[in-house]
Amino acid sequence: MKLLAAAFIAASTLAALPALAQQPVSTPSVPANVAQAAASPSPTPSPSPTPTPTWQAAGFVAASYNSASTQGHSGFNFANGGPSRVFDTVSDEPMLNAVNFALTRNGPIGGKIELTAGSNANVIASYPTLPNNSFDVTQLYVNASSGLFELQVGKFETLAGAEVIEDPSDVNISRSILFGYAVPFTHTGVRLTFTPSSLFTFIAGANNGWDNLKGNGLGSPTGELSAAYNGAVISGSVNGYFGTERVSDAAWTFNPAEPTGPRSLIDVVATYKPTSKITVQGNFDDGSQGSAPILNGMGFTETNSVGVPLVGTATWTGVAGYFEYQFNPALSAAVRAETFNDPEGYRTGYDQQWKETTVTLSYTPPGAQSLTFRLEGRADVSNQAVWITPTGLLTNNLQSVAAQVLIKF
Repeated sequence: MKLLAAAFIAASTLAALPALAQQPVSTPSVPANVAQAAASPSPTPSPSPTPTPTWQAAGFVAASYNSASTQGHSGFNFANGGPSRVFDTVSDEPMLNAVNFALTRNGPIGGKIELTAGSNANVIASYPTLPNNSFDVTQLYVNASSGLFELQVGKFETLAGAEVIEDPSDVNISRSILFGYAVPFTHTGVRLTFTPSSLFTFIAGANNGWDNLKGNGLGSPTGELSAAYNGAVISGSVNGYFGTERVSDAAWTFNPAEPTGPRSLIDVVATYKPTSKITVQGNFDDGSQGSAPILNGMGFTETNSVGVPLVGTATWTGVAGYFEYQFNPALSAAVRAETFNDPEGYRTGYDQQWKETTVTLSYTPPGAQSLTFRLEGRADVSNQAVWITPTGLLTNNLQSVAAQVLIKF
């Protein structure tokens, strides 16, 4: 928190500095023939690019309604009470997903503060924020850039994953399994970006870990590495996170002993955009956590022959594919298909393979670019019976339909 406080004070002080006055420059005398030539008509110069404003404010409001095949408050829940979809925590009730506001200061010395209120904030809030307060400081950092380098200090979003926290930037209403269970949401620390050209970006950083403001209590940071290619038709990135993390960070039950273990993640995102109408994207994740409890397909901790709970290295892998087609400026359709394997049950609470397919239609009325309507159908299936039906029985499949309204400002 001292790091965030220092970052915020630095941003406020730098923003208040008065601009330096420009010194007048004397104009030398010009010969008459040169002055006459200068006065003659000349071709109209091309307009200069619009400069980026120093301060930029933006935000959005997202509200949705979901109806699941297993209806009621537990419609989206696993049998042991944990949410199976990242932000879909209730069924057959309207949800105010997010009221988001971001203020950015551009320039050699800048920064950003982003605030989120609503049900999404309960999911993305970093440890040790109290749960269910429906408010989150999603990003708060200062940055300094010089030449090919930029340094960020504070809290910022992760580099991993094909999807992001902000609803308007995703093509589906619901989030992917990978977004909720394979990768973190945010980090608090330092991040150095090197951009040698418009095509390549390299990033290195150190932070307090996955969705963690305080760190692991050992004083050792989590390392962050990324390499990205930013082509117009083909683009992609390889991201890695390596460090010692709190094991209970991903567990659904509180462990007062706060054990820690080594955690690693390799994340690959690739995008292919052959035309302005078509976007194809793929995401692969491979992670592991040491000193983790080993769970079985029923959600119970495995034990050895004398009844001692098993602890070891838990692994998870996932693949997601996306296809988006823009019919016209107003209408688009997106399809997502993915599979997530959690053999030790560390990320989801069950030793399971979980798959889903989602189809989403988006409509932005002509002349109302700030307003978007979405409709979605989604089907999930697991090789374990992990969802509860209205009659209290367990099932291995879940279907839902959803509608969402987005207002951007």
